[in-house]
Amino acid sequence: MELRLLRYFLAVAETEHFGRAAEQLHMAAPPLSRAIRQLEAEVGAQLFVRGTRNVRLTEAGRVLQREATLALSGIEDTVDRVRRIGAGKVGVLRLGVTGSASYGVLPRLARSIKTRLPGVGLRIETEMLTPAQADALRNNRLDLGVLRTPLPENGLASRTLVQEPLVLAIPTAHPLAQRDGLTVADLAAEPFVTYDPAAGSVVDAAVVRTCAAAGFTPHREHLVNETATVIALVAAGLGVALVPASARALSLQGVTYRDLPDTESVTLALAWRHDDDSPLLANVLRALASDFEETP
Repeated sequence: MELRLLRYFLAVAETEHFGRAAEQLHMAAPPLSRAIRQLEAEVGAQLFVRGTRNVRLTEAGRVLQREATLALSGIEDTVDRVRRIGAGKVGVLRLGVTGSASYGVLPRLARSIKTRLPGVGLRIETEMLTPAQADALRNNRLDLGVLRTPLPENGLASRTLVQEPLVLAIPTAHPLAQRDGLTVADLAAEPFVTYDPAAGSVVDAAVVRTCAAAGFTPHREHLVNETATVIALVAAGLGVALVPASARALSLQGVTYRDLPDTESVTLALAWRHDDDSPLLANVLRALASDFEETP
């Protein structure tokens, strides 16, 4: 059955007049009348009682009016949803987020997407280091990553979000916590809580370079994979840590954060497959470009 016939039928049912329905449909009355006859033949029932001035629905016609209205409404909703999906305005974005970004950038990023693209849902995986995100992007398990550069994989595009210095997280009761003029060299004898180097952490590599520039190799007392765990162990008095400045959002009792003059900075960036032509991804990247000032 053609949808055209159902639309013709509903116009006649609403106006109870072939002439007025034909005007509404921008067609002549005779072809409309023939179309209704065709519909009646297809359904095997008389749909209208025809009078000299108007028409009225039969019992079968009333049933078809109710069902056709629901059916056409459902089809229109489906077509609209398909159109919105095709335009990248509806769908689910699979987002990976590195540890410290979960506390600073993620809330702002999620608000931006929700505000500008309310039809887009987020499926978020947190505490993912850069190598894990790059692998998930390459294998189409993620659509977008919030990670630390440099990227370990070819085939990925990136855009810088923010550059942030490493800061010292130190137990509040530690003798160095309030010392004036504190530098990285003052930490040479301290036990460190660090990311596990086997996981390929970009932050860990920056910590090692920062310490090397100060003339020592950090003594790794505890190896972990999550920023929240790093800070928790510092709060417990088990060591000091150099962490991205965004980790300050983890305000735990027993931890003091200190800016140091001689630490490296780490870059937080968006990353995606360079050949991903998804309209949804393109819309998300445009939305985020509007709300995040790109750092050169």
